[in-house]
Amino acid sequence: MKRKEIGFCLLLAVFVCCMATVNILSAKLWALGGIAINAGIVFYWVTFPITDVIGEVYGRKQATFVVWLGFGAALLMLILTQTVVALPPHESYGQQFALEKTLSVVPVMVFASLTAYICAQTHDVAAFAFWRRITEGRHLWLRNTLSTASSQLIDSVVFNVLAFYLLTSSPLQFSELFSMTIALWLLKIGIAILDTPIVYGLVWLLNGKRRDEDASEAA
Repeated sequence: MKRKEIGFCLLLAVFVCCMATVNILSAKLWALGGIAINAGIVFYWVTFPITDVIGEVYGRKQATFVVWLGFGAALLMLILTQTVVALPPHESYGQQFALEKTLSVVPVMVFASLTAYICAQTHDVAAFAFWRRITEGRHLWLRNTLSTASSQLIDSVVFNVLAFYLLTSSPLQFSELFSMTIALWLLKIGIAILDTPIVYGLVWLLNGKRRDEDASEAA
């Protein structure tokens, strides 16, 4: 297999793995500056630079294909885990409560999460392709940051509005919803900026050369 083919398989494997496990990982909350953040975000952000790299090296159609594969993987994992939780436990199995605590999901959260994913990821692919045309294939650091930042805003707004405002019996006050959404979005922007060298490195490895004449500016 050629380097590009191997690279695509590896990127696809990481992407699908992240999407298949993100709901499980989200069961844990961790603290960052006093703000409770679900652990799934730590690995969910990885999917955005991956689609940017795939869009840069393999094209928009391949990136869109990967997005829908990720959606299918998340949906399949959801079906598998909920089936396992629903199976009647043997009398010798004493971990049913812990299993349910970890794997059980709230339908509203799942719907909000998958809806936000599709909206954000399809936008990310389209936005990256748009900025690639505008910049004539240059300024990868700018394209990565702009597409990811706007997509992460869509992800945060769609998920929070659905999960904590429109589809809940106890909606948050607008001020609370706004502050939570902006805080998470700013965190994601920070991550997007930090992942730019990773995007450059992957593109360089897959192409065997730098694609942007200004790559040194982002180093």
